[in-house]
Amino acid sequence: MKRTGRGSSLLTSLASNWLGLATGVLVSFFLSPFVVNKLGAAWYGVWAVTAQFVGYLYLMDFGVRESVIRYTSKYVARGNARSLNHVLSASLIIYAAITLLALLATGAAAWGLPYWFSLEPEFWRDARITMLFTGLTIAQTFFFNVFNGVVIGLKRWEISNAVGIVLNLVRAGLIVLFLLRGHGIVAVAAIGFGTALVGGLVNVFLAAHLLDEAGLPFRFRLLAPRHLVALGRRILGYGFYVIVNNVGEKVINATDAIVVGIFLPIQSVAYYAIAGSLIGYLRALLGSSSYIFNPLASELHTLRQPEKVTAAFFLGVKICTLVTLPVAASFVVMGERFIQLWMGPEFAGPSSEVLTVLAVAVFLAAPQYMFSSVLYGMSRHRIIALLRLGEAVANLVLSIVLVQTLGLVGVALGTAIPSAIMVVIVLPLIAGKVVGATLPRFYSQAYIRPLLAIAPFVAAAYWVEIVHPAQGLVGFFLRILALLALYVPCAFAIVLDAEERRLIWNRVVQRSARP
Repeated sequence: MKRTGRGSSLLTSLASNWLGLATGVLVSFFLSPFVVNKLGAAWYGVWAVTAQFVGYLYLMDFGVRESVIRYTSKYVARGNARSLNHVLSASLIIYAAITLLALLATGAAAWGLPYWFSLEPEFWRDARITMLFTGLTIAQTFFFNVFNGVVIGLKRWEISNAVGIVLNLVRAGLIVLFLLRGHGIVAVAAIGFGTALVGGLVNVFLAAHLLDEAGLPFRFRLLAPRHLVALGRRILGYGFYVIVNNVGEKVINATDAIVVGIFLPIQSVAYYAIAGSLIGYLRALLGSSSYIFNPLASELHTLRQPEKVTAAFFLGVKICTLVTLPVAASFVVMGERFIQLWMGPEFAGPSSEVLTVLAVAVFLAAPQYMFSSVLYGMSRHRIIALLRLGEAVANLVLSIVLVQTLGLVGVALGTAIPSAIMVVIVLPLIAGKVVGATLPRFYSQAYIRPLLAIAPFVAAAYWVEIVHPAQGLVGFFLRILALLALYVPCAFAIVLDAEERRLIWNRVVQRSARP
């Protein structure tokens, strides 16, 4: 693989992203049933609703972090330290104001929590404190986002992921320790705040060190008001459609639990949250696979290499579909069995129905992640933002309508249907020309070839589930590994083209030949 600018190689970036994600998934896999059992379904529902509700504070980011990533990649490619320092200084000033606004919003949200949800009085105190800690976590994250954006803009994913892995393990260990000692959701929220704060401080050090290493040392500039306003307009101008996109993303991904909490008993949130957490891992896998193409596309677009942008887009589409399909197929065919073994039989039925609907939706939506990454890198993300906002409106309306007749599955369908229409039909027609993707090539590489490659996996999974169902988690994962042994050669032969197969085979041979 070629080097992605001065940062990590594409292969290293992908591997580190996947390792960081795998660590998070494993931690959550073992932690989730422990937390549910220690808190109980009602308190876990309160935790899920509180986290998603306060999570709307992330919309106050105003796209500044994405601007920092964009301009870091751009000015490092040009070797322009002065312009980079001006952008970073202006971003810090903007984020300081955003942090203060987030703190005020957190206080208001904590005060009004009992009046917005059907909570019994015994939940009020701890729910409010939990919301305060969660809001503080998000508020301090804004300020440190500048430095995190620098690390990502420099394409040093392996460093960022290493920090994330360590903090994830520390957070999980502290949560287990405190819950075993009888503490509740307040302790969980406080631990999240503390580890996030440590991570932010580490990012400050890393960003400063990496910029020095790149020969563009960071020096904070106290900008003149006129200059600050001009830079602010440029940063927020890029970020405006990031905000629009983030609003859509938040409505799509973080409103379901709130809709369930309003229209169904609070315990229903736990059933939906279990399926939602598994889908969240799949979305995170897609994000970690596609996000590295954002600064890469920015660099290639800056260097005026459109054919390489198109090649990067299709490479990313293949990566996203290849990693999504076996997970989504396993959720559809064996999801109920997995939830029964993982969380308990009482959660299996309701959660698995939601999981099936959302898994199909995420597979169909996989190419959207690459459209987003490449268009963000090219500063053409207005397309994504407006379409995402339209999808969000349809999602919310449809979820509210369907939850009243279909319950949990209705909320899931409210998410799945607009997503499928937007990504499979609308997005390729509108954004395909921008990234150089013709419709026949797009549908072939995003859907037709991957579906042919996964067909033997699905058939074998159905056979295993009927004839030899797993009786424990170890047996379940052994079956998945055996099915992957069937999927990998099919994907290698059907999805990849001859040149890609040759490159991968040569890399395997080279590594095998090393002593």
